Amino acid sequence: MSKKKIHGFSIILYVLAGLLTLYAAWAAVESHGYISSMMEQNQISVSGSEYDIVNFYMTNSAQYVLYAVIMGTLGWMLQKNVTGQASHVTFSRQQAGSTPSNDRSVESEGEDFEEWFRNNQN
Repeated sequence: MSKKKIHGFSIILYVLAGLLTLYAAWAAVESHGYISSMMEQNQISVSGSEYDIVNFYMTNSAQYVLYAVIMGTLGWMLQKNVTGQASHVTFSRQQAGSTPSNDRSVESEGEDFEEWFRNNQN
């Protein structure tokens, strides 16, 4: 069994994501209690105030869920990158003296355009 080392910054991001998730849950419960008490006192009704109610929930708790998801994803990406599981991109270098087959000179491109323009004139 091989042990994989988790990068310290990944752990910090995971902890922050967890704390933000807990805060978002607490804020959602408190928001629900506040809206419920407003409805019991007839200070607000659901019909006609849907936008305000949803906006209240979004402002007080939903954004923290999004932040938690972003931090958790960043921690996961960093962990995958540090442990070497991410795909590596390699670039081949052109050897001295060789020219790629799709490389054209500037003059030939200009001539091709002029020929195309002559052929497509009305």
